[in-house]
Amino acid sequence: MEYYAKSENLQGHQETVKEHLRKVSALAREYGEALGLADAAGLEGLVHDFGKYTKAFQDVWKGKRTGVDHAISGACFLECCYRGRPGSRPVIEAVNGHHAGLVAYDMIKAELHAIADDRKQAHGNAGKTPSIENAAQLKEANAAFQKDFPDFRLPKLPIPPADELESMLYTRLLFSCLVDADYTASAMNDDSTYLDRAEDCYFDPQALLETLYAYCGSIRQASTADKILNQYRDQVFEQCGKMGDKPEGLYTLTAPTGTGKTLALLHFALRHCLKHGKKRIIIVLPFLTLAEQNADTYAKIIPNVLVDHSQSDLPEEARELAARWSAPVIITTSVRFFEALFSDRPTVCRKLHNIAGSVVVFDEAQSLPASLTSATLRAVNALCSRYHTTMVFSTATQPDFAARKDLNWTPCEILPEHRKLFEALKRVNVEWRIGNETPLEAIAEEMAGCARVCAIVNLRRHARQIADVLSRLCPEDTVFFLTTDLCPAHRSRQIEIIRQRLKQKLPCRVVATQCIEAGVDLDFETLYRALAPLDSIIQAAGRCNRNGCGSMGQVIVFRPEDSRIPYPDDWYNNAAVTVQEMNPPFSIHDPENIREYYRRLFDGTVDKPELTKAIDARAFAETAAQYKLITSAGAQVIVPYAAERKLYEQIAEQLRTQGVTGALLKQAAPITLTCFAKNLALYAEQIPFARRGREQSAEQAAGSNVYLLCQQYEDLYSEQLGLHFPQEERFDSIF
Repeated sequence: MEYYAKSENLQGHQETVKEHLRKVSALAREYGEALGLADAAGLEGLVHDFGKYTKAFQDVWKGKRTGVDHAISGACFLECCYRGRPGSRPVIEAVNGHHAGLVAYDMIKAELHAIADDRKQAHGNAGKTPSIENAAQLKEANAAFQKDFPDFRLPKLPIPPADELESMLYTRLLFSCLVDADYTASAMNDDSTYLDRAEDCYFDPQALLETLYAYCGSIRQASTADKILNQYRDQVFEQCGKMGDKPEGLYTLTAPTGTGKTLALLHFALRHCLKHGKKRIIIVLPFLTLAEQNADTYAKIIPNVLVDHSQSDLPEEARELAARWSAPVIITTSVRFFEALFSDRPTVCRKLHNIAGSVVVFDEAQSLPASLTSATLRAVNALCSRYHTTMVFSTATQPDFAARKDLNWTPCEILPEHRKLFEALKRVNVEWRIGNETPLEAIAEEMAGCARVCAIVNLRRHARQIADVLSRLCPEDTVFFLTTDLCPAHRSRQIEIIRQRLKQKLPCRVVATQCIEAGVDLDFETLYRALAPLDSIIQAAGRCNRNGCGSMGQVIVFRPEDSRIPYPDDWYNNAAVTVQEMNPPFSIHDPENIREYYRRLFDGTVDKPELTKAIDARAFAETAAQYKLITSAGAQVIVPYAAERKLYEQIAEQLRTQGVTGALLKQAAPITLTCFAKNLALYAEQIPFARRGREQSAEQAAGSNVYLLCQQYEDLYSEQLGLHFPQEERFDSIF
């Protein structure tokens, strides 16, 4: 009997199980090489569809049967072969989960044994029936498999790490090799040119270094920054290049804002790739605005840089590269990168094996949530020590992670003399007004007397209060409100207008939330910052006198007058209180003060107990659920931004007639924002998913979480404030 893996493709060819297993095994082995796990990866590829050597599965592709789980049958075969030996367990977990997701070996062990025991009733994943239900069917499938692969021999498998977190990461990386190989082989069966689109292997670090040097020379000539500042920027750049020749491992870069870290980090990464033969650079950034800005900079140097984040609108070819992270230079968000390291889902884990042998740069490292710090950094340590990954944590406010008692953290600092750099590049004076609360109206009145000024506050209602007063005191075209309530297209346009007004020395008064605190290249003469965590204060100060021109910039830290809670959450409140307890005034330019701040903040801090418990229990799905950099995903609202009105009308009509599709959401990315408002449903309609067939899926029944403003409320999106609902307040999300 011939066993087929699937129905005929578009060319009329029907791939056999043997053909498919051979292809997947070869690809998985190739992907596992970089992990040092070629044998284990090749094995899982060879047996993952063992359960298709059955009548039950052959009935599936013929359309005669549904609800059959072939994955657990392959896991059962491995369990029978290895009899629970430790090295086999991660491979069993990967094979069992390659469709439904990862489940711990101990959770499925009883079902694996039940398949081979005629006295017991076996159950598959997600309530399905195993394609092999008894010992006779297992024996029959094994005979068919051995006929197709007569030279098959069980390889000796390495013992996974003893530490549970590291062991789970080990499994995810093996899982990644399998699912990427499986998806890729399946795509190649339908389209032999798939890999031409899904892989971009051309990467010449030497040529890119030459382009980088030329680009840096051109911007140096055009720079209007202070001469001394430019000299220090050159020093940072050169030191990063020298350190790029050092061994693989874990690094930090601690340097003041405005010292050219974006290009300096690329210098390190390219030199490191050249020295060690690394195949990929992954830039991880915490904010969407930062990702887009850095992408614009890197695109001038790297022709095939890939941007992968939740709002990136990618063409089909780039989507394939993003799904696999197979491009040579990738810019992504911390949500995308770190949550993948703790995921249980096949599509999310697919790209993980491509992190091995890469240089990963995490910019603005202070943005990592304290409740996830230990788990995150332990995973980072494992990537660096076991899988030939080099990681750099870069920021002006380097957290003293070593102060955490639940963590071993010993990176190598790229700029060991950075304290001198902070002292030499002091560009602002800080006035601390935190003894008493300051009315927001008073802040607005002071700003009205300044030509080029910015206020950054913690809550949108505070921003609106200041902007409302400013609009009455100043010409309308000099006042700008900037938050993530503006869709990406709108926000980008506003930032460009602000940048041009600042460059031309025109009046410019900006009221913002945290969305411009890091990475947005704006330069004000005066800056107001509501009391916040120290890293936020320092990042905000980096938007003041950024280029060191003329006299010192002025930063005023104040406590807003408010009868309600002035902070978005307990952690933010604790961090702001920690700043107060350090008894300002103190220098924000002294790295020792930053270290002292983190020592106080981290004292007694541990990861959230729910995450720790899930990891200790090897609960893959629960670990993924608990490891969230953003606790609330919010709703996606497609807004009628005036400059993109034609696009909005086209998409709104299609959504209302067809429903939500992935293609439409990608088209709508420039005019889509995330909304956390509790009263959204009063003013907007949720658009259902487009129906796929007669049956409604569970996902469709749960709702799309994609909204359009009701037509009578479209004016709630304005040129001045973006999306604003009456009686609404919330913390502004910057991810």
